[in-house]
Amino acid sequence: MKTKKIVALVLSMAMVLGVIAACDEKPAETSASDSSAVETSGDATESSESQETEDPAADTSEFTELTVQDVTDDGDKVVVYGWNDEFPGLVDKYSQVPYDVVLTESNSYQTKLDQVLTSADEAPDLFVCDADYAGKYMNSANTIAINNIGIAYSELEQMYNYTLQFACDDSNVIKGLAWQACPCGVFYNKALTQEYLGVSDPDDVKAKFATWDAFLESARTVKEQSNGAAKIVSGIDDIWRSYLNTRSQGWIVNGELVIDPVMEDYFDLGKTLHDEDLTWQTTQWSDAWTNNAGNKSTVAYFGPMWLGHFCLPFGADGYDAATNGAWGLTNAPAPSFWGGTWMMASKYCDMKASCAQIMRDVALTEANLQDMANGGEFVNSIAIMQALAADTTFSVDWLDGQNPAAVLLASASTIDNSTVGKDDQTINDEFTTAANSYFEGTIASVADAEAAFEAALQELGVI
Repeated sequence: MKTKKIVALVLSMAMVLGVIAACDEKPAETSASDSSAVETSGDATESSESQETEDPAADTSEFTELTVQDVTDDGDKVVVYGWNDEFPGLVDKYSQVPYDVVLTESNSYQTKLDQVLTSADEAPDLFVCDADYAGKYMNSANTIAINNIGIAYSELEQMYNYTLQFACDDSNVIKGLAWQACPCGVFYNKALTQEYLGVSDPDDVKAKFATWDAFLESARTVKEQSNGAAKIVSGIDDIWRSYLNTRSQGWIVNGELVIDPVMEDYFDLGKTLHDEDLTWQTTQWSDAWTNNAGNKSTVAYFGPMWLGHFCLPFGADGYDAATNGAWGLTNAPAPSFWGGTWMMASKYCDMKASCAQIMRDVALTEANLQDMANGGEFVNSIAIMQALAADTTFSVDWLDGQNPAAVLLASASTIDNSTVGKDDQTINDEFTTAANSYFEGTIASVADAEAAFEAALQELGVI
């Protein structure tokens, strides 16, 4: 198929990616709700953007609502599938619905799901997927609409719109719900920004990451001032999601590959970062990438709250600024999101009423979402996050008394997920492979990298 270049005047803001449970491997489900990480007294540093942001209620008119069914339970107990104990832990904490759980290691989880959803043998009533591959199941006959388990769209009005866009099939029917939203910011080591950039307060650091030009200037300054001992980010792929979903169109339009011009901007910046040796050239989830968060060699990590909770270097007893350094949070050059976990009912579900109750308990009940938010989670509730962002008594200890909601709210309110497609996990992997080959010089030009990218997708049958 012939590649088309789409020039956009207005770029939608969105971004795709993976979620986490621990940082020694690429994980999935995340819900950082440990209340020990949060302080609710003292002054909080607030982002000026957050005070100007007014998040509208979710516009469910853009989605196709089916007849909301009256449902009952026809089986014995809900069977839940997942890949770690985070979602079952939330059900245990916030729901009274009895259930059995089947956990499968993350690398083989999709294989297990595909097997049971094809054969119907031991298939789940309810299962969870992370953002990397949730679309694959939303866009299949293996899942049913939330209306078919009795949930009406009127119940979703406080959810962030992008989480509902992500949960749709090709007919814009909502098939899943998420309890968290995952807007990204820039976590930065305050000692390193002070030493190499001369600033550490979030309002001052903000200017160092305000645009991609400012980011590049900061990257060069960090390398120069540290004599190469520190880099602005660990690897080029730390920033790629911020480009991915500032696209105006998805990868596939009418069966053809679309490479938005913003991705060519990523080629250009990535090549500069590589050739000027401005990163450590690591890959996300590698040991080196993880270790660089704690060895004082890397200034910043782009990501959502779960990245900070699980991947920034805390001691064995938790946060300790004396030994691990204090971290701050500021806005990235472009709004984006990374991760999230969606609950879906399978086509074999015979416990519809109970599955709906679990979804409501975990993702719709205000008191439960407030409890998660108090523990540091950016929950999927506009009203709760607006209130938390405005709360000058709310702070997170490992952010040195800063209110993260006040920073991340501006990003959450602008995310658009309409460019996401069902094959994006495969497509994204092939794009990053081609891009990295160009950065490293094994592919000579952007045009050659794009051609290699397209050829790989043709060979896989994606286009």
